[in-house]
Amino acid sequence: MPFAPRDWADPFLDQAREDLKAAWAVSQSRESASTLCMLLQMVFEKLAKAAHARSGNMLPRNHRATSHLFALLLRHPAGVNLLRASSNVRQFVAELETAHPAEARKQQQPWPQLEYPWEDAVAGLIRWPAHDLPLARRVRDPRDRIALDCLRFASALVKQLPTIVP
Repeated sequence: MPFAPRDWADPFLDQAREDLKAAWAVSQSRESASTLCMLLQMVFEKLAKAAHARSGNMLPRNHRATSHLFALLLRHPAGVNLLRASSNVRQFVAELETAHPAEARKQQQPWPQLEYPWEDAVAGLIRWPAHDLPLARRVRDPRDRIALDCLRFASALVKQLPTIVP
């Protein structure tokens, strides 16, 4: 029996909620910044797929779903308010999306990525997320609030998504 796109909405939303709980837990230690980045990417991808499914659209079969999420949010006043309150989150999440290993490998040059080490042929080095991921350095920086902003934005979106995309 084939499932309709909408059948996937609640499972993706529930899994986003679970991943978000893990992200909040990991956020207590700045030593796990690269893992927090990976969890945030997973949260936002699943929220995007939940929103996509709620709107009756076929799910994207790639990891570039969050751009669709932001487009959906812009169509609803509550979504616009969420985005307005967290303008820095949008760019950071877009960068997380391009750091997903499947997306990072599509780049024409060495590209920092979540989860796995990558080859930097230009520098002749093997790089890895915990050491070399610029997004993780931002998360690790106590003066940068981006991790907290992303967590708060995702938490608000988990609660409001059923209203924003009925």
